[in-house]
Amino acid sequence: MSIEFLGKSKTVRKPDFRQFYELHFQNVYRFVFFRVYQNRDVAEDLTSEIFMRALKAFETYDPAKSEKAWIMTIARNHLINYYRDKKETSDLDEIAFQVQGIDGNELEDTNDTIREIQSGLLELEENDRELIELKYIQGYRYKEIANIVGKTPGAVRVETFRAMKKLKLIIKPRYEEVEKTTSAVA
Repeated sequence: MSIEFLGKSKTVRKPDFRQFYELHFQNVYRFVFFRVYQNRDVAEDLTSEIFMRALKAFETYDPAKSEKAWIMTIARNHLINYYRDKKETSDLDEIAFQVQGIDGNELEDTNDTIREIQSGLLELEENDRELIELKYIQGYRYKEIANIVGKTPGAVRVETFRAMKKLKLIIKPRYEEVEKTTSAVA
C-alpha cells in the first residue's frame, strides 16, 4: 500500500507502514532504550506503544516532511507522558540507578566509562540530556533535532554545545579522582 501525493514540482511517495516500521524501528528503540536507563523490557513495551500511536496517526503523516522527525516527535511525546505517569508511582532516581543484568565485578573499563557518562547525563536537566542523546547517541543532525524539539537548528546547536560543556564539568572531576586512586594503588 503506497499513496502518492503531488508536491509543488515532484511526486512524493508515502511508504506503507511496514516499510516505515522497518526503517525506523532501530532508531526509535535505541532512543527509548537509553531514555529508560537500558531496561530492555520497558524499552520494548514503549517502542511497541510508540509504533501503535504512529500507526493510528499514520494517515496524518505528511510525506513531504521528514519521517524521522515525525516518528521521533511521537517517541519523545510518548516518553514525556510515560515519565509524567511514572512519577506518580515510583521514584525516578531509584529507577535511574538500577543496573540491568550487569554484575559490578565483571565490568570492563569501557562499561565503567559508559556508566559514568550515563550517570553524568542523569545529573543534567531533561532538555540538556535529550539534546545530547539525540545528537551523540542517536546521531541526528541539528536540523532533525530542531524539528523534533521545535526549535531552530542554531538554537539546538548552541544548547547542545552548552549541554556537552555541563556534562564534561560533571564527569571530569570523577575521572580525576579515579586516576588519583589508580595511581596510588599502582
